[in-house]
Amino acid sequence: MGIVSAAADLVIAVFSLTIAVAAPLIDGQSVLPHGLYPARLVELKRWYAAEYGDYLMARPPGFFRGIVCLELAFMWPLAVATLYGLLTRRRWVATTSLMAGVATLSSMSAVLGDMLGSGKATPTLLQMYVPFIVFAVIAILRGLCSSSERTTAGSSLGPSARKKRA
Repeated sequence: MGIVSAAADLVIAVFSLTIAVAAPLIDGQSVLPHGLYPARLVELKRWYAAEYGDYLMARPPGFFRGIVCLELAFMWPLAVATLYGLLTRRRWVATTSLMAGVATLSSMSAVLGDMLGSGKATPTLLQMYVPFIVFAVIAILRGLCSSSERTTAGSSLGPSARKKRA
C-alpha cells in the first residue's frame, strides 16, 4: 500500500505544480487584463490554443471564464497548500487533495461536456484535458483512503491531544 500511496502523492504533486504554475500565468489571461502579462506569455497561450485547437482558451466563453475565476481564487491556493503539505508530510494533505480532486472533477465535467457536446473535441485536445480527470479521481481516492493511523479527516491533532468525553 505504501507504493500505491507514494505513486498517488507523486501524481498529485505533479498536477498541483501544474495548476500552481499554469493557473496564474496561462489560464489567468482569460479573465485578467492582458497588460499584466509579458508578451512571451501571451504568445505562449496563443500558440497553445492554435497548436492544440483549444477553442476554450482561444475565445473563452462565459462558463469557462467562471471556471478560471474559480481556479484562480480557490484551486491555485489549494494547489500551493497541497504541494506544501506533500513536501512536508502534513496530515491535512488528505483533505486538500480531496478538495482539489472534487473541484477539478467538477470543472472538468463542465469543460468536457462542452467539448463533447459541441463536437469540437479533437483527440489532441482531449489528450490535454483527460489527464485532469485522472488526477481528480486519484486525488479524491487519496483523500478518502488516507490511512486511519495518520489521523481522522479534518483533524490535525493526534489521538492523545484530543479531549476524552466521559
